[in-house]
Amino acid sequence: MNWTYIAGFFDGEGSITYNGKGFRITIPQTNEEVLLSIKKFTGYGNIIYIAKRKSHWSDSWSYYVAKQTEVYDFVKKVKPFVIVKKSLIIKANLELKNIVNNQKLKKKLYFYRKKEIKNLRSKGLTYREIGRKLKIDWGYVRRLNLDLN
Repeated sequence: MNWTYIAGFFDGEGSITYNGKGFRITIPQTNEEVLLSIKKFTGYGNIIYIAKRKSHWSDSWSYYVAKQTEVYDFVKKVKPFVIVKKSLIIKANLELKNIVNNQKLKKKLYFYRKKEIKNLRSKGLTYREIGRKLKIDWGYVRRLNLDLN
């Protein structure tokens, strides 16, 4: 298994979709073993069973990747090898870079706020006072504080 094989498989069978918040990679297949090999090689994604909608159809499974950092990794690694979906991959790659960077910034801000809340609570400030100081809703301050425990 290698990225060239996965790119070819994705190019022929897979899809990349955007739902307004982020991207999703899907590869439907009637051979579960190949999807398990892809999942094992990439180290991420999930495989779901898709029930037959008609009695004469075969059982099928779908490999999907929805976590944006993993979708971004997948796109970067198949980009040099795809042919049919090249323009989609290039467009998605640019947007995914922004999405992943924004997620990293939000995560940093989240941990910074948690640290500040812990510090300010130890000084005896109320949730409302902390909210005013950090310019966020005091209910959010409370939820972040509860996450600390």
